[in-house]
Amino acid sequence: MLAAATEGLTGPLSAVTVQKGDTLWAITRTRYGDPLLYVKVFEANSANIRDPDLIYPGQVFDLPEDPASE
Repeated sequence: MLAAATEGLTGPLSAVTVQKGDTLWAITRTRYGDPLLYVKVFEANSANIRDPDLIYPGQVFDLPEDPASE
């Protein structure tokens, strides 16, 4: 779903709106190529995410520029 939402866009994404069926694992796999980086997205949005297994459509998460370099 993330791929469809970003089709035709260029440059890095700095935020993502959760769509039905999205998971942090899938978002980070699509955005960064490494699903294990979901931890970095979770940490960057800890004020909005209580449980990384429970995200909801409509939530908007900031995406770190390059979490693998930290």
